Amino acid sequence: MFQTWSIRLQIGLVIALFLGSLATVLFSTFQTLQIPQRENVVRDRLRTASKQMADAAEPELLRWQQESGRQFDGLNKRLRAISNRALADFPGVEGGFYLDAEFDRFAGFGFPTANPDVPESVSKEPVTRKENAKSPPHRGDEPPPKEGPFILVLVKHGLALDPGEFQFDVRTVGPSRVAILSEPVGPERPARLATWTMFRVISPESMADQLRRFQISTGLALGGIGLAVVFTLNLGRTLRRQRLEQDRLREELRRTEHLAAVGKMLAGVAHEVRNPLAGIRSTVQIWERLPDTARTHDSLQAVVQAVDRLNEIVSRLLYFARVDNSERQPVSVNTILTETLNLLEVEAASQSVVIERDLDSSLPSVSGSATALRQVFLNLATNALQAMPQGGRLVCCTRFDPQKRIVTICFSDTGTGISVNDRKHLFEPFFTTRPDGTGLGLALCREIAVQHGGQIELENEGPGAVFTVMLPAAQ
Repeated sequence: MFQTWSIRLQIGLVIALFLGSLATVLFSTFQTLQIPQRENVVRDRLRTASKQMADAAEPELLRWQQESGRQFDGLNKRLRAISNRALADFPGVEGGFYLDAEFDRFAGFGFPTANPDVPESVSKEPVTRKENAKSPPHRGDEPPPKEGPFILVLVKHGLALDPGEFQFDVRTVGPSRVAILSEPVGPERPARLATWTMFRVISPESMADQLRRFQISTGLALGGIGLAVVFTLNLGRTLRRQRLEQDRLREELRRTEHLAAVGKMLAGVAHEVRNPLAGIRSTVQIWERLPDTARTHDSLQAVVQAVDRLNEIVSRLLYFARVDNSERQPVSVNTILTETLNLLEVEAASQSVVIERDLDSSLPSVSGSATALRQVFLNLATNALQAMPQGGRLVCCTRFDPQKRIVTICFSDTGTGISVNDRKHLFEPFFTTRPDGTGLGLALCREIAVQHGGQIELENEGPGAVFTVMLPAAQ
């Protein structure tokens, strides 16, 4: 009982560790697969913010172009206010503008959500980035230094786009993965001004967190797999020990059953031997009390018959003892069966019994003792003849099942059959329905079949009886 619970516990732990490791790997994979979906959401946010910036910057650009002198500082200040106003509703989004090749410079940088402690106000000066781990520091209106070259390429390409079009790109820069979007401002082409907006899809902090989660999940997965392997090996050893224990118990059970059978057989032997011995003793006692003339031929014949019966019983018992030790070699079932039926031809003809043979010519050999199998066939055929004293038909057939590799030998007669009550004890030692029988024939047949790795069955559905012997074919 303890071993059963131990095996169940080990199996449960193996399954739990395997499922935990699988869940950890699936979670990491799911987080990785979510990145493209997040990028699509980020693109829509950047597009909305950039459109608001472009719409608000277009009239400022026209006013600046009409001014005399076109001072950059004034335009830069107004563009910065536009950036902060447009990006205030988009946490984590930073952006600005780029003036064409005449000026070739960035302007109006805004990142109103960089410092959450500063209130979002369009009238307040934009707050530059704090030099902390959340955003790389940079000065003025230039974009972040690591992402600057990619933004410059994107905005220069964006100056030539048609109205309503935009340029979007996602790049891995250092420990970050950033999404950048740019679109032209105004109807003039190439445009004098272009917007740029950027969002860190994976920031250095989230990248570190993700790496840490990945390391933890990988460690858990490897640890779970390692423990699962250890528990699996231990479970295999436990199962092997249990199998050996089952084999030992099965062997003990077989020995116990054998001893029980031997005890039952000895009881039957004592009963069977007592009757002939009693007859011999009573005859000898009569000879002692009466004169020599009392030793008639009939009395001598009675003693001889009693001795013959004792000899037959002992011979059968000795055969029982030799069954398990018989030499095993490939033997032809058809040959043994043919020889056995030939011996019974004269007896069958005297009883008006017809013997029919239906032997499979492709029958393979079986591994066993030819003498023991001949005894089985002789017992079954003799029993069939004794069941048909007034004549009948005995059919002997052999078949082979190639899938199961089983050789089948059938003995079918047209006798009186076997009653239901007798079937229950048919293969028990010393059980017989004939006054002169020993009750060892069918018991011996079953013992020989079992020792050859096969079995014997009885079918008694119609008239007569059908005994089927099934033996494994030789490898």
